[in-house]
Amino acid sequence: MRRKKIFLLGILSLLSFSIYSQERKISFPVVIDAEKVNFLQEEKKVIAQNKVKINYENIIINCEKAVYDAKNNKAYLEGDIKITSPKGTIFAQSAWYDFKKKHAQLEKIKIESSPFYGRAKEAEKIEDRYLLKSGYVTTCELEEPHYRLQAKKIILYPHQKIIAKDVILFVGKIPVFYFPYYVQSLKEKSSPFQLSAGKNKEWGYYLLSRYRYYFSSKSKGKIILDWYERRGLAEGLTHSLKNRWGSSLLKLYYLEDKFYEKGKLPSYVPFRRWNTQLFYSLKKKKYSLISEFNKFSDKDFRKDFFYREYEKEPHPLSYLLFDYYLPNSSLSLLVQKRANHFFEETEYLPKFEYNFYRQRVSKSLPLYFSSKDNFSNLTKKRANSGEDDDSLRFHSQNLLSYSSQIKWLKLIPYVGGDFTYYSKNIYSQDTERVVFRGGIDLSTKLYRVFKLDTSFLGEKIVKMRHIITPILSYGYIHPPTVSSSHLFQFDEIDNVSYRNSFSFTLENRVEAKNDRKVWTFLYFSPSLEYKLKEKGRGSHFDSFKIDLEIYPKKEVFLDSDFWYDIEDRAFKQANVDLGFQKDKYKVKFGHRYSRRESSQSTLSLYYKISPKWEFRNYLRYEFKEGKFKEQQYILRRDLHCWLMDIGLDIDKEKNLTFWLIFRIKAFPKVHFGLEHTYHGAKKSY
Repeated sequence: MRRKKIFLLGILSLLSFSIYSQERKISFPVVIDAEKVNFLQEEKKVIAQNKVKINYENIIINCEKAVYDAKNNKAYLEGDIKITSPKGTIFAQSAWYDFKKKHAQLEKIKIESSPFYGRAKEAEKIEDRYLLKSGYVTTCELEEPHYRLQAKKIILYPHQKIIAKDVILFVGKIPVFYFPYYVQSLKEKSSPFQLSAGKNKEWGYYLLSRYRYYFSSKSKGKIILDWYERRGLAEGLTHSLKNRWGSSLLKLYYLEDKFYEKGKLPSYVPFRRWNTQLFYSLKKKKYSLISEFNKFSDKDFRKDFFYREYEKEPHPLSYLLFDYYLPNSSLSLLVQKRANHFFEETEYLPKFEYNFYRQRVSKSLPLYFSSKDNFSNLTKKRANSGEDDDSLRFHSQNLLSYSSQIKWLKLIPYVGGDFTYYSKNIYSQDTERVVFRGGIDLSTKLYRVFKLDTSFLGEKIVKMRHIITPILSYGYIHPPTVSSSHLFQFDEIDNVSYRNSFSFTLENRVEAKNDRKVWTFLYFSPSLEYKLKEKGRGSHFDSFKIDLEIYPKKEVFLDSDFWYDIEDRAFKQANVDLGFQKDKYKVKFGHRYSRRESSQSTLSLYYKISPKWEFRNYLRYEFKEGKFKEQQYILRRDLHCWLMDIGLDIDKEKNLTFWLIFRIKAFPKVHFGLEHTYHGAKKSY
């Protein structure tokens, strides 16, 4: 039987004017293609059978039988139904489909909307969402999924989120967990439920759990429930909120530490251990507001339970900072109050500041002026002490510069001065300090272009440009009228001393170009400082610094800087970061050297052993102590729709932490802070 193709609104209009009148309201024609088509003119219906295909806007429907009602723009479908749209694919045995409202009622359905798959006895498609009744969803595409989330009612918003109540998590055929309310954002990669089990010396056996709740993309959080064999049961909460009033994050955690009862804690650590942290930010075109509140039960709390956070910021502050932006200037207000008595901090109650950005102040001359003025009510709080230092301080810093070009030479001489008033110095007297400063910067720029036809490490290069910028700087700070030793040291403003020096920098930048891009291939900047008439040392070369960066291709980088003390003939500091990667492996190496303090190397390795197995590790070695500070080894197994991580962390060669984490493959992010990965330095490719 020959196939027939009907364009309703075209062919049907020839059969009946009433059908045409009804159909012409549709914005796009319904196209029906089938092996067998019958027209029921009086009923205004089309019956299509055998390999039916219906096209409507961006929807394609395949089935074995379709009865299309032209009057209502609806169709009854049955037999191997497949509905394909940008939102996903639906399979069903029977369905009613309203083309105008894009509303469908389906039976015995299967849905595919990446990354989720679902099945249900009945379902409804209502505009851009699906309602599954007595069904389940999963990220496993197998007919018998490894796991599923089952509920009587599930709402799926394709590519947005899933909402369900009274959800049971099945692993295979075994029910393992109950969720009274479940929401999963499909725009994020964080797993909705997270479990990690392990063991270490301080905690014993432990089980860490995170349950993510999701009210909306602007209001979401995590409920935390952690069990430590040796420390007890802990509960916590994090919640983030975004609206027109700004963004905020609340973090709470509470534990009654068993070590307290056993006498294993220092005397300053209480039985009830906790933290309360609140972060807030608001950014507008004219102003911004940033605030933090960090309160802890004791100074060791984060060190004991959130060590990764402690490493990044061992001493978090509590403050409120408001900035108001003006044309060419800004106003700011800082209020900083100590929240934890066991930290030493400077309080600003408050600090007002006005910044006038560098601006040209003369039409006839290239004169530029900038200034910074602030008034502060200062208190230096000592840790665990009632003693403190306090003073009112007014500080004004002004700088006048002249920018000129004499042929190939650019000159920027400058002169400036600081005036600072203190209501109290270390002798409890008010005092005024004046500081004069000045200097000049001279520079030029030279370049040469090289045409090439070569490749380096597989990266094609057709042209290179070498830019050389020699810079000679002279800086002078006159001895302050009041020595820093006579002032309380609240911040960097109070620590100003005599300085008289030259510095020479030879900045080299090599840019590479090919058919696809232009990038910085190499940056090399050595600099040398010569100090004049330094007290007790006379005039001398002081330091030699080198900044070296190489980016030959996207997968390879080297970033390093060195500080060499000429008089001592020794390196004071050195930092090196090196990385390279291929499809199957990534290697990142770093070294940090600080004379008389530390010489530490870090190594991070990733290797894909096979399609199912991956290995990662992190090593940190202290050469001055001759031992590892930390070792971490992680083996990952791909379990089809799950990822299993087996991890081992060795801290200071004695404290072992073992853990096991299961992640949903489609949502691999977890938030336990157990893993430590070396990220290296910036990669300005």
